[in-house]
Amino acid sequence: MLKTRILTLFLILLFSVFHVAAQDKWDLRRCVEYAMANNISIKQADIDSRTFKLTYDQSKWAQFGTANGSTSVGLNFGRSIDPTNNIYVDQQGLSQQYSLQVGITLFNWFALRRAREANLYSYQAQVVNIDFVKNNITLNVAAAYLQALLAKEQVTLANTKLQLTTHQLENTRKLVDAGSVPELNAAELEVQFATDTASVITAQETYDLDNLQLKAILNLDAAAPFDLDTPPVETIPVEPISSLQPDVVYALAVGSFPQQKMNDLRISAAQKNVDYSRGKLYPTLSAYGALGTNFFNDLRAINVVYPGYQPTPGLPYALDTVTGSKYLVYNNPGQVVYSHQPFYKAWTGYGTQLGDNFGQQVGLQLNVPIFNGNSARTNYKKAQLNVATAKLTKDNDLMTLKQGVYQAYYNAVASLEKFEANKKAVTVAEKSFDLATKRYNIGMLNTIDYLTNQNNLFTARINTLIAQYDFVFRMKVLEYYKGLGIKL
Repeated sequence: MLKTRILTLFLILLFSVFHVAAQDKWDLRRCVEYAMANNISIKQADIDSRTFKLTYDQSKWAQFGTANGSTSVGLNFGRSIDPTNNIYVDQQGLSQQYSLQVGITLFNWFALRRAREANLYSYQAQVVNIDFVKNNITLNVAAAYLQALLAKEQVTLANTKLQLTTHQLENTRKLVDAGSVPELNAAELEVQFATDTASVITAQETYDLDNLQLKAILNLDAAAPFDLDTPPVETIPVEPISSLQPDVVYALAVGSFPQQKMNDLRISAAQKNVDYSRGKLYPTLSAYGALGTNFFNDLRAINVVYPGYQPTPGLPYALDTVTGSKYLVYNNPGQVVYSHQPFYKAWTGYGTQLGDNFGQQVGLQLNVPIFNGNSARTNYKKAQLNVATAKLTKDNDLMTLKQGVYQAYYNAVASLEKFEANKKAVTVAEKSFDLATKRYNIGMLNTIDYLTNQNNLFTARINTLIAQYDFVFRMKVLEYYKGLGIKL
């Protein structure tokens, strides 16, 4: 019973190890999903779209006018204007002002509305640009993934050839030791062994570099563990080439490709900017309003000294024409003496002054552009040229798209023909090498001829593998243009 439990536990652990190992393989779907979440170009496109969104939001709020409030507190010294009566005085004072200004554009030939619409189209174009960048990254990931798979297959082929040469060298060395064949046969195989060893090293280096390139597209740390899932190339699904005729694929790409939608939105944005620039050529009617009040008090205390005299009872206060302060009328003139009072007393009457000095203002303003260095008309003409540029960009992208579709189709046809031709070459090379091996083993073929047949077979297999992967990639490009996505 105990042995059964131990065996069961061992099998569970073993299955878990294999399951984790399988999960650690990177197939194309995992690579694409990781790239969508981590690729720098996609992140930058998302930031660009959010920047355009902020510009659009700001243009919406710009239609509601402006409102600004301010306040200031200050100390006045020497001769200055008393803000409460607008009279020049020579005194030390404490002042504070409050103001609120509002303004709104009533009519400007719909310039603000056109600016908002232009910014909306620009923002929508940037959102579509994210899909465009994602599509390009997906295609780049697929290309790099297939390239890495091809490099891995080349490593396998190089190792297979090295093993074959090693086995043949061991057999030949036994025959040399037995005196059946000359030492030259073994020497020639040793040269081939060294060459095949170098080929394995080169193939492995190519695979490592291709993996590194794929990691860069994914924005994956170069030192992170990375092992590709290697589905057999013949199991990768491809559409029949008859269903990927270039004219049909191009028509579908024009209707579904993000680049075309993005160009249309940018043309619309440029046209709205023309309307906005035209509106800036004409007068603008605005309304405004303002609220304001202020406070001012002298920082000095005023005393009148009358040495040897008494005030006359019942006399009213008089006004000092210099300071504006009140004092009692005495029988004989006295001397006015200024002294600094406590700071808190300078705020006496604060609320009363703010209420007494409170003022309001409303009005209409008409701005008529007469001459401003011809900047408004120049901007209008530039906006018109921007529309023409956007349309040319669309035409150029359509031409590039069509050329890309037809080029991918012709490449796919050529790759298919190369693949079929190389498969026939492999069949012939395998027969030739099989015959050469039999003749070499019985001493009827020299080593050079044997190695030539071996290298011919290896070259045919490599060429077939390259043509097959190239064909699959070309077909995936056509499927991408057709809107089928990338799947392996």
